Amino acid sequence: MNDRPRGPLTPGEERELMQRLALGDDEAIRVVYDRFARPVYTLVLRMLRSPQIAEELTQDVFVAAWRKSAAYDPTRGRLSTWLMTIAHNTAVDRIRREAVRLNHSALPLEDAADRGVHEDDGALDRVMAARFLSALAPGERRLLELAYFRGWTAREIAERDGIPLGTVKTRIRATLIKLRREHKPEEA
Repeated sequence: MNDRPRGPLTPGEERELMQRLALGDDEAIRVVYDRFARPVYTLVLRMLRSPQIAEELTQDVFVAAWRKSAAYDPTRGRLSTWLMTIAHNTAVDRIRREAVRLNHSALPLEDAADRGVHEDDGALDRVMAARFLSALAPGERRLLELAYFRGWTAREIAERDGIPLGTVKTRIRATLIKLRREHKPEEA
C-alpha cells in the first residue's frame, strides 16, 4: 500500500487497513493518522476554535478509531466519513461538557454587541458575529446558534423541529454560504 501515490484509498485498501488496525498493526494506525489527521484537526479546530484543544481531540479521535476499529463497517461509508463522524461527535461532546462546566455563562447573541471591547479578548469577535448574524432571518440565525454555538447536531435540530434531517443540513449550508457571500472581506 505504501508504493501507491498519495491519492484517495480504494474501498479495498480501506477495508484492509482497518482489518490490520483491528489486529493491532502499529503501521496501520500510522497510515490512518498520516492520511486523515489534517482533516480531522481542521474540523475540530473549526468547531472549538482552540488549537490546543483541537490537537488533544485529534489524538482522542485516533485512539477511539483504534479502539473501535473492529466496529468499522465499510458498507456504511468511507473510512474518512467514519473518522470525521467520530471527530464531530467528540467535538460536540466537548462543547457540551464545556457548556455544562461554564453553567451557561455565554452571552446570548443579542447581548454581545452591548459589551465593551475592553471586557475580554473575544468581545470584538462576538460583536462582529452578532452583526453578521443580525442580518439573517430569525430562522437562519436560530439554526446557526443551535448548530455552532450550542453544539447541537443536525439530527437533534431535525428531531426538535420535526423536519427532515436533509432539510436541516441544507438550510444550515445555505445560511453559511449566504453569510460568506455577504460578509466576504474586501480584496485589496
